[in-house]
Amino acid sequence: MKKIWIYVAILTLLASNALAFDIRIEGERISLHAVEEPLQNILRSMAEQGIRVRIDPQVNPFVSAAFDNRDIGEAIAAIVKPYDHALVWEKEPQQSSSFRLSEIQIFRAGKKEMIQNLIPRAFSLAKDPKDGTLFVKDELLLRVKSGSNLEKYLKMIGGVVIDKNEALGIYKIRLPSGSDIAAIVSMINALPGDVRAEPDFAYPVPLLYRTDLSLPTSEIAKVFRADGKVPVAVLDSGLTPGIGPDSFVIASLDAVIPGQPISDHVGHGTQMALIASGLVEPIGVKTEDGGQIPVVAVRAMDDNGYTTDFTILEGIDFAIDKGARVMSLSWSSETRSDFLEVILDYAASKGMIVVASAGNEPTGKPVYPAAYPSVIGVGAVYPNGKVWEQSNYGSFVELYAPGFAAMPVGYKGAPGIYGGTSISAAYAANRIAYYWSKHPGSSIQQIKDAVTPLISSPALH
Repeated sequence: MKKIWIYVAILTLLASNALAFDIRIEGERISLHAVEEPLQNILRSMAEQGIRVRIDPQVNPFVSAAFDNRDIGEAIAAIVKPYDHALVWEKEPQQSSSFRLSEIQIFRAGKKEMIQNLIPRAFSLAKDPKDGTLFVKDELLLRVKSGSNLEKYLKMIGGVVIDKNEALGIYKIRLPSGSDIAAIVSMINALPGDVRAEPDFAYPVPLLYRTDLSLPTSEIAKVFRADGKVPVAVLDSGLTPGIGPDSFVIASLDAVIPGQPISDHVGHGTQMALIASGLVEPIGVKTEDGGQIPVVAVRAMDDNGYTTDFTILEGIDFAIDKGARVMSLSWSSETRSDFLEVILDYAASKGMIVVASAGNEPTGKPVYPAAYPSVIGVGAVYPNGKVWEQSNYGSFVELYAPGFAAMPVGYKGAPGIYGGTSISAAYAANRIAYYWSKHPGSSIQQIKDAVTPLISSPALH
């Protein structure tokens, strides 16, 4: 069996005492040193290494252990006593006789139905000290041409494939804990051949501005008909269950924790879904100007408001499969990713129109994804059509749209009137989908040409 060393050192502060545990996994062997550590903390570190953990939430005893190079099955049995458990093994890719531990189940006797996924609801991120870019710790993305020897590169870096996208040949790779991602990426990209590497870059949800505009609070539309409409995919922080009428969302996905029902612990995604659907209209928009559109809601951001390249890719695949033709990305970053550009080009090649917010800092610098060639960058205007002074600008901003709305749900605050290019992008997505629904035979360029003059342009003000 291929040997993979995983070393994790976690410091946990409980009151004034600092408790630590170390865990190292080599194939089917494990070393663990812990003193009065909650079981779920130990299991969570294993989940971060690609082992699925399912446990009864009420099971979380304190564990003390001192194992060195012990059989992993025996070690798990020892630390979970007196509770029942089950282990699931699967074959290693390209190794017909080797197996790896893929899942751990822990439960009280006779109550196996109580188990739930134990998966962190936030990405483990690091910051590059040189340029400030954010990326997922101990992971990278490899793009390998079909027929290439992926296994050769995995052995070179000590990596394990934890997910992949066949269409683009992009693999998400787990590396040993503490890996120098920048150095590994540079080393791989310096090799001759057909492989490219990048960190799995992370991007934050933007702040929305609260405003004291003295305008009435909008209400969510009570009637929603999706028949014959072009759906909009909203890749954001998720969707609050029970918001809006039942037909508001035609499909949803939690791309951060696959298999879990969609939720929104941030609020930004729910706001953008309401705008993109037309259930909430920006202030200053006439009712007849809009149109209610079905939404494919994707939770692509974790509970801290960050998304990653590979998470976006998974969300796009889901949205395409569910029939979305327009995609709204109401977030931005100065980080430019070749892989994300490839991913969004892929979406465009599938006939999808992608819109993204230009950002809420008027630097004039390009931000991404709005500045990628296959994406429409959207800036913000006030209800009177004047360009919002906080809206970013530049050649990558193709159009400006209303950027203020009275929200029935809050984002880092109470319900109220919010402003930002996030709203502008979501509204532009709504307008594009609405026009496409009424003119289904239009080409993408015809749609752009028709919709752009219908939305406020800074040249007119």
